[in-house]
Amino acid sequence: MNALKVTLSAYEQAHKFIWGDGFLKMLSVPLLLTVLYFPVMVGACYASAAMVVEFFEGQLGLDGDYGGWAWVEWLLEIILFFGIGALGLLTYRTVVLLFYSLYLDRIAERVEKAITGDVIECKRPPSQILKRMLVVAIITILGTVLMLMIELGANLVPLIGGLVALALIIPCEMFLTGIGFVDPYFDRAGLSGMESFRVMRRRFFTIAVFSAVGGLILLIPIFGWILAPTYSVVAGVILAMNIQTETQNALPEAKSANATAPPLLPPEASPTKNKRETKPGKSEY
Repeated sequence: MNALKVTLSAYEQAHKFIWGDGFLKMLSVPLLLTVLYFPVMVGACYASAAMVVEFFEGQLGLDGDYGGWAWVEWLLEIILFFGIGALGLLTYRTVVLLFYSLYLDRIAERVEKAITGDVIECKRPPSQILKRMLVVAIITILGTVLMLMIELGANLVPLIGGLVALALIIPCEMFLTGIGFVDPYFDRAGLSGMESFRVMRRRFFTIAVFSAVGGLILLIPIFGWILAPTYSVVAGVILAMNIQTETQNALPEAKSANATAPPLLPPEASPTKNKRETKPGKSEY
């Protein structure tokens, strides 16, 4: 419940930022690229489905001649379209996130200024930002393909295999999709890739729930297709800020706990060591 509460709070704050003065105007370029990319993705999925069907027709020597079974070709193309489209939809936000790469610092600065009144001094060349985001995007896409392959393999085990695979794969896929929106702020805060991944892994379900909510927004026709990535980008910054603050607040607590503990004395300063009984008739020295 805490993960859901934190996620909904991040998206609620993101909603206020997005519809604030000049925010969408600042993001006009990535929004335009998003609008152009969606029909391109749909067209690519349909063209890929048609190419696969034509390939197997050539291998089987059918050449489109199905006789009275011409509807089979149409049905196969529809099935393949939805299959390839599922992969395209899963990676949609990850690809669109690259459009926002050069605007992430500006978004973070505006959110930081509004929430904390302070801004992290961070000067990174655009090439460094894009490089890290490309690495995260590649990991996400390869992970998504791997998850789909595992799901197909698990379905070979009747009923149980598919159900178990879904129970494990869905949270993992949501986590993989979500890290791309949270990592940019950790990069801005100075965390290396591995440090960022460790922090996010410790909050696996929070990142997974965050990603799932962003995916649900994506399912809203037109509005979701265009603005769901924007909501996820801004909410990802807010969520990462909360995680970073929580992590930093935990460190002073650990230090103060150690400070209240009695100091350890070195052996030569130990009272039991220094206190020696003096034997009768003998000098202490």
